[in-house]
Amino acid sequence: MANRHRVYLVPGFFGFTQMGDKETERIAYFQNVPRLLERRFKERGIHARVHAIASAPTSGLEARARDVFREMARTANEDDAHLHLVGHSTGGLDARSVVSPRMAREAPAFVKRVRSVVTIATPHHGTPLASYFHQGGVGKTLLRYLWLFTFLTLHRKAMPLRTAALQACYWLVLRSEEAKLPPNLFNQIVRLTADLSEGEREDLIRFFGQVGENQALIQELMPASVRTFNANTPDREGVRYGCVVTGAPPPTLASRLLLTTDALLYALFAFLYEQSAPLSRELQVPERTPAQTQALQDVLGRRFESRSDGIVPSRAQVWGQVLHVARADHLDVMGHFDQPPEHISWLKSGSDFQEPQFEALWDRVLDFTVGGAATVHPGNEEARRVSLDG
Repeated sequence: MANRHRVYLVPGFFGFTQMGDKETERIAYFQNVPRLLERRFKERGIHARVHAIASAPTSGLEARARDVFREMARTANEDDAHLHLVGHSTGGLDARSVVSPRMAREAPAFVKRVRSVVTIATPHHGTPLASYFHQGGVGKTLLRYLWLFTFLTLHRKAMPLRTAALQACYWLVLRSEEAKLPPNLFNQIVRLTADLSEGEREDLIRFFGQVGENQALIQELMPASVRTFNANTPDREGVRYGCVVTGAPPPTLASRLLLTTDALLYALFAFLYEQSAPLSRELQVPERTPAQTQALQDVLGRRFESRSDGIVPSRAQVWGQVLHVARADHLDVMGHFDQPPEHISWLKSGSDFQEPQFEALWDRVLDFTVGGAATVHPGNEEARRVSLDG
């Protein structure tokens, strides 16, 4: 009998599985990814299952790794399938933790069946954006309003005062520290989501409760902290490691000045891009192999060192074999890009990432993890030839 496979999708910072009561209105972290993978498995004649798992949104890496253990345990022992971990953003660090010899004493037996780890837009060498959020008390306030801002943006229902809510949240994100926000202002803004169902409001409150209890992850994603993590988290022998690197076009002043809701989102992206500081001295990235460097140059151009996806500098995302390089922002690759109604964008980055690029990326992930006969889809070669220097 052909090998069986289970692919576990591990979310990143602020990670969740899904929110929303109605199937047609659910907000999923891995938007449309499981559906695409399952279709591709069928096309390739591969017996595989996809599991999107949850983890503590902002808890430290050790706690998140244990969450992954617990979530995998629900299904991993149902058969003797080969296991594969695909982690987005911080989820990539979680995946590396799970299989690392460092966690061997705590790791369940099924971890020995993990055959591959793929990391997507992962801060393997940290991100200066974490240092910015960690400074003073600004991070705690910004993180709450940043999440509410994206939640309101993503929700598909027609919301009264939607534009006003977006503008208010945007202002709060950028001015929270100077404005000296009163402690109960968050509760006031939550009332703007009054058209959500009771279950959806409870999910939102529960989620923010977790964020408020533990924000250790912010400090642990600072470049200095991740250097310690890397030193203590060696790769496991017998596991294949591959990465997907993302980089978006640098923001332009003209786009920031447009007085539209999308421009507000673009301004938020520009703010995050700037704080991610791709050329910061704080970021210490080890020397790449010639193959890794060539892969980044082929898509991001000769100036790839200065690129970011808005959250993580592109050069900080390299770990193992570079499987794919995408002209995309940090969340495009999870299915959140400008192609409604199936895809709803979190960030407005001007990356022009669309369904052909989305499918090409995930086909490459499948090639590396479970293999099988790959189908050539439109955009595969085009995505590799695109250069931001173009």
